[in-house]
Amino acid sequence: MASSSAGPGTGQATSTAPGGNGNIDASNHASSSTGPSTKGPRNPQLGNEPWFAYPTPTPEQIEDELPPYFEGENAPLGPLLNRLVRKGYGDLRYLLAEVLPPLSAKQKPKHIINYATTTRQALLKYLAVLRWKAAVDVRSSSAAASSSSSVNHASNQINGPNGNFNNFPTPHSNGDDTSPASVSSNNKGKGKAIIGSGDNEDVLVKGKVTDSRRLAQFMEHQNRQHDDAVVHLQHVTKLVESLRERNPDLLTAIALLTTGTYNRLPTSITEPFIPKPPLTNSAILKLLKRLNRHIKYRLRCTEYIPPELVVEGIEDGQVYFTGGGENGWRIRMTIVGFGVESKWWLTGVEWRWRHREKGVDDPGGESDATKAGKIFTGEERQSILDLANLEILPPRDTIQEDIQAKEVSQGTGQKTQGDQVGTAVAVAPDGAPIQKVPVDGAGPEAIKDQVVDAPLVRIYNFIQHLSLSYQLEILFTQAMSLSVGKWRNQLRVEIDRETKTLKVKYWIRPRPAVIAQQQQAAVGKRPPPAASAGAARSPLVGGILSISLNEANVSQNEADSFIADIASGGLTPSERVLSLRLGLRWEVGELGAGGGLRVGDVMDGGVLQIDPASLDMETLILTSARAHAAHLTRVQASSLVSSPKFILSLLNQPTLQETEDPDSSCPLTLRIPLPSRLNVSSLLIGVSAYSGYVEIEDDGSIGNEARANRVELATKSINDGKTRLVDDIGRLTVAIVMENLEDQMRQLGWKPIRRLALRSQDLAKVQLHPATTILIPVLSSPAYYFVTKVTQSGLAFEMLKVIKVPSESGMGIGMKSAVDDRVPLDLERLRSREKGKEVEATLNTSPFEIGNKDLKNLFIYSNALVAQTIIENQLKERNIPFTAQYPSAIQSSSGASSTRSTSALAGMVPTICVDVRDLLRDGKRGAAVDVAMPKVGMQIENWWTGGRCEVTTIVRLQQQSSMAQTPTTSRDTSTNSSQAHSEDISFDPASSIVKFRAKDIERCVPAFLEQWERLSKVIVVAGEVNRLNKYAEFSDIKMLSFDLRTATLSYAKEYKASITYVPVDDSYQVLLSKTSAQSSSSPSISTTNLEDNNPHERLSSLLSARLTELASTPLLDVPKGAVGREFFGLLKNTLPFFQQVNPLKGRGWELIILDIRTYRIFKDYKGRRYALDVILIPALSHYLIQSSSKPKGPDRRPDIEITGPITELPLKQIVPQIFDALKPTIPSSSSAAPAHGIGIGIPPLIRLDRNQSLMCRVDMIESVLSELVDRVDDHIGIKRDQEGSA
Repeated sequence: MASSSAGPGTGQATSTAPGGNGNIDASNHASSSTGPSTKGPRNPQLGNEPWFAYPTPTPEQIEDELPPYFEGENAPLGPLLNRLVRKGYGDLRYLLAEVLPPLSAKQKPKHIINYATTTRQALLKYLAVLRWKAAVDVRSSSAAASSSSSVNHASNQINGPNGNFNNFPTPHSNGDDTSPASVSSNNKGKGKAIIGSGDNEDVLVKGKVTDSRRLAQFMEHQNRQHDDAVVHLQHVTKLVESLRERNPDLLTAIALLTTGTYNRLPTSITEPFIPKPPLTNSAILKLLKRLNRHIKYRLRCTEYIPPELVVEGIEDGQVYFTGGGENGWRIRMTIVGFGVESKWWLTGVEWRWRHREKGVDDPGGESDATKAGKIFTGEERQSILDLANLEILPPRDTIQEDIQAKEVSQGTGQKTQGDQVGTAVAVAPDGAPIQKVPVDGAGPEAIKDQVVDAPLVRIYNFIQHLSLSYQLEILFTQAMSLSVGKWRNQLRVEIDRETKTLKVKYWIRPRPAVIAQQQQAAVGKRPPPAASAGAARSPLVGGILSISLNEANVSQNEADSFIADIASGGLTPSERVLSLRLGLRWEVGELGAGGGLRVGDVMDGGVLQIDPASLDMETLILTSARAHAAHLTRVQASSLVSSPKFILSLLNQPTLQETEDPDSSCPLTLRIPLPSRLNVSSLLIGVSAYSGYVEIEDDGSIGNEARANRVELATKSINDGKTRLVDDIGRLTVAIVMENLEDQMRQLGWKPIRRLALRSQDLAKVQLHPATTILIPVLSSPAYYFVTKVTQSGLAFEMLKVIKVPSESGMGIGMKSAVDDRVPLDLERLRSREKGKEVEATLNTSPFEIGNKDLKNLFIYSNALVAQTIIENQLKERNIPFTAQYPSAIQSSSGASSTRSTSALAGMVPTICVDVRDLLRDGKRGAAVDVAMPKVGMQIENWWTGGRCEVTTIVRLQQQSSMAQTPTTSRDTSTNSSQAHSEDISFDPASSIVKFRAKDIERCVPAFLEQWERLSKVIVVAGEVNRLNKYAEFSDIKMLSFDLRTATLSYAKEYKASITYVPVDDSYQVLLSKTSAQSSSSPSISTTNLEDNNPHERLSSLLSARLTELASTPLLDVPKGAVGREFFGLLKNTLPFFQQVNPLKGRGWELIILDIRTYRIFKDYKGRRYALDVILIPALSHYLIQSSSKPKGPDRRPDIEITGPITELPLKQIVPQIFDALKPTIPSSSSAAPAHGIGIGIPPLIRLDRNQSLMCRVDMIESVLSELVDRVDDHIGIKRDQEGSA
């Protein structure tokens, strides 16, 4: 290739054999081979001719002749060992896991032995190969150095100028041999031993195997040379046969005899053999100056220079042209010859475009100060020069072609006028006609004057085409590197070198398999054609970048056209300038469609520019992919935000964030803030520029593996096409909200659950999906749950009840759970009741977030609501109407009826109000209804704690208690208090309020009814006392104490009665006692002594029985208060008689109680028994005194079984005496005073039964009995006996 740059004189000769042909220099050969060498022994295989007297080669020369064998050419045994070990391990695992477990103990040894034998045999074979290899081959590193030194010595004798190795010399190696070299120095294979440096050489291997391989390769090469020599001899033989000996003539003989040579040979034969005198320096400079002038003349006068070709300068017999822009190319050209037939000759090519991230002399590197581009050398340069000098630049006869084209046009009749336009054929760099250029004029003379050959146009088109082709290959190489590197499995690179088109497809995905559906073909119809197999196998792509070398359609304006005509001097070139360029086309693939882009649409490639100053395929791909990914991200964001399923927060709106960081996979991301009470987190959604897949990132998933796994699964599901983006984003958002809520609930001490004991289809029907629902069991009842749901609009809360319903299955009829009542909970209503806050203040929070206080208040409210619902259900089951009364703002802040909590829920928990007649209508006695006020309130207690609620039923008695004015002893108070709280029943005497507390809220109503039924027995008594106390005849009856079990009352001065209800036998127990004012003289008087001094105590059992009888007997026809009047009348009106019992007893009279209103007093004197009956009439206003011997009852028989025989008293005499004695003492106004409304008109004292009986008013019983006893004593002679004894 040095000959091609030395000048045009030798370029023609070397074009046929570029780079030299391996010939030996004749002078050197002649000097070195004038005679045979006699220093060494002759070769015994050759004859005695001096031309065959070659020395016998030494062993070192033979070693150097053999091709080297390197260690890298051996077959490695490492993979064989790896495979052997893996196979043994795999067989062992299969043996232990699959073969041995099902076998018995006797069968297992057989398989173990088989495995061991097989593995051992394989290992022995490998060891045999390894030992044999180690024995026959020895690694050596000194062979390369010795071989290189000997090669340098041998190259002086047998190597050509190009360094080719010809092995042993043969008779045909004198310079005429054209056979290929045995070892080529192209830095590959065995040539490394010759041209490689010592630092980078491979390790040589010596041994029997390697020597055999080297000998075999040497002999194969020798055989090929022998075959080539035989073929060459056959060719020469054919040529010699065609030669003929010249006939002898006189002139030739004379010339040979006189001059010794033949002088009439053609110059073309003799010129190559005649040595030319060397040029001097002055001749060389003169020749170069002449070339410069000739080149300048050609450029200015005869040559057509295209405007795109810029002349940089003329120097040293060469002209320098540039083209293709600032970063295009640069060429050197000269002219061969100085005559008319002189032609242009290309001498050098240089690229000025750059390849990114390369060195100074490579495209893309940082250029030096001279801005030198890539200069071609070697075979690559020579091939370009040969193509240009031999095919492109030679002159072309364009006149004859134009004349033929003119004649063809005239023969076809297309051009008939004299001013027809001729055409000139434009030729491409490969010589094929491209376009005919119109030429003015019709005849050959006109064509000859205007149309000129344009070799510079052809070379411009050729170099421009070659430069762009090189750039296309560079881009192809970069794309291939990316496809196996950063963009692995995401790029598909295709190049068509015929059409000069490079296609780079990004975002590669396998096409999903199409499952052929079985279709029933209709009669008479042809089935649709199946898709081609190639289309089915072609992968899906996101976009296609097509870079093609084509001609640009650039329209030239009038100014440029006018300047070009002036510059051309009126010449018309035979070829036109091709406006070649690297065109870029960006198409949309199947994966990149969306948002108005369809498959096959051409996108705007304005942002994509191929910069010759820095050819970078990665930038083109990344720019297009990032723009495409950003567009798809906007499409996804638009569809996501506009979807009704997307969860939008009022305060946190999604935003699009763009990044210019090339390391970021997503150029545009949609940031969706997530509801969070503590850490601010968000979802980042974008389309990856490297893969085209949707990428979802949760910046709050750091340290939360479950949350990161959810995002990963959602991303995979979306990219696989199984789910939609809006659905998965909604699920992720809901999952994060649910996770926050669960953590918040656990912090409050609750135990949230996600699923009820229901079937999946039942949960779907009631919209209680575990992914969006959190349930908290309500402590008031296990059947109720506090439900938190995540909806599209925010958090929703409700109260849920689960019931058991019958279910039929294959096992029979059973029970299953079902959803019953669902009550929504209004959070805004709760917030509006916050003290000191407004409703608008809650708008600053996210609808998917709730504070701990609001959440706890909702749970507390739901717990209270459950208690309210349970109470209402119990009332509904009994058909008891009720109303819910909510406390007002004033009552909730102060007052007796205020709640115990200061929470905002105080006014949201009602009191259940029930009419007392509806609530107690099923009681045994209607009198209990009259005791209470018309309304009964049922208040929910302990709801503010969030725990199990209790119910307090409040009953206010109609009658105000009078015990407030009568202080009770501390002993009674403490006793009563302990009894009242023992059954969670309390009584406030000041307000007459009875409270029944029920801990079991589900039985609060029946428990109250049972307690009320029991306590109403005593409450009725207390009510009657308070009611009758208002009447004058009962004004001395006052309530002393009341503890809902025992009513202690004072029915007379210093006399009290304790009435207790015994629920065991549904009876009353009346205890009578006597109290006296404690004085300082007797500070302590025992209660027992006081009770014993009460003579009325003997009537306690009868009074208890009578009260029980009255309470159990319906009094439908009895006026209101008749029972109380009768009992308290008995209690009050029997006291005057029993007050006389002790005085009578002191006078010898004894008492027998026959009935609660019938008493018998008797006295024994001198063997006789005298008796009188004192009877309290039913009206309870008068006592009837009569003889005990008087017949009674229906049979009119005297009652003598109790007292025995009774001596009759002369009552006819005694009664008138008493009547006459007491009548003056009776006030006149008291004669008409009734006792208690029944004995109206009965005189205070009256004689009956013809003066045999006496009836007196209750308050006169003391005087009547005293007078009667005196008269009886006088009659029986007691006074006489006493006087006589005195």
